[in-house]
Amino acid sequence: MVSCALRGYFLVMASKLTRLLIALLICSVVQACSDNEANVHKLKEIEQLWTTVPIYPGMVEVSYSSPSEGEMTIDRNYKSDAPFNEVRRFYTEKLTHAGWQVVGDTEVKDRGRFRGERLVEFRKGEYELDLQYAGQRKADFGWDYSIDITWARR
Repeated sequence: MVSCALRGYFLVMASKLTRLLIALLICSVVQACSDNEANVHKLKEIEQLWTTVPIYPGMVEVSYSSPSEGEMTIDRNYKSDAPFNEVRRFYTEKLTHAGWQVVGDTEVKDRGRFRGERLVEFRKGEYELDLQYAGQRKADFGWDYSIDITWARR
């Protein structure tokens, strides 16, 4: 038989453990709410940044993707016959004037092959803007140019 004192000790320990588990649960809920609030704020900032991004003359938007769960990216795809070098020059000039910095300009390879795809990356504070050119994969993608803004989460 368990003595009365030992049984009392176990009840006190169980009560303390229960309170600790409840406190941890409350903390995790508060943290999740705080994270969600921060994500909503960042998404609004991304949407605001989009309003400042110029669209190259003649580009026609063909698709738009809004952020999914936990993702802080807004992506828009465009059709345009404009040569990549002209589009790149336009965005480099306009975005750098608005405070963005070019941080990359690369050829994109798919399975080790270059098909004319290009990626120009810009950064402003904690946000990244990517200008992607589809090259010879236009038909595969259904667009010529893609522009997305992402929260970089540094």
